[in-house]
Amino acid sequence: MFFRIGLVGCVLTCLMLSRSGVLCAQPSIPRGNLEQTLQDFHQMGDQEKKQLLNSVGIDVGQGFPWAKVVAWFLFGSVGFVVFMYGKNIKSFKPLLLGLALMAYPYFFNDTVWLYGIGIALCLGLFLWRD
Repeated sequence: MFFRIGLVGCVLTCLMLSRSGVLCAQPSIPRGNLEQTLQDFHQMGDQEKKQLLNSVGIDVGQGFPWAKVVAWFLFGSVGFVVFMYGKNIKSFKPLLLGLALMAYPYFFNDTVWLYGIGIALCLGLFLWRD
C-alpha cells in the first residue's frame, strides 16, 4: 500500500518537474542554422573531419569491425544454447563451457584471438562431453 502511494508520488513529482522545465536538459552547444553547419562540415578537409568526430567520441579510424561482430554473435549464441542445455540437464561441463563462450569476447579485442579461443572452446565442447 505504502509502496504504491510512494510510487505514484514519485511519478507525479517527475511529471510536474518536467512540465515546469526543471528536468529538461538544456543543450550545451548553442543551436544554429543546421544547413550552415552541414555546409561548413562538408567544406572541411578529411583530417579535420576525423579530428572533429574523434573529439565527440566517434571513432572513424578504422572501418566497422564486421569480423568481430560475427564472432561475438556466433560464439555468444552457441554459448547461450550450450549454457541452457547444461542448465536443463543439470550438467556442470556444458554449463561452464557455455558461460565461457558467452563471456570471453568481453576480454579479448583482437579478431584472431576471438576466433581462436571460440574455436578452442567449441572443440572443448566436443572433446569434454559425457
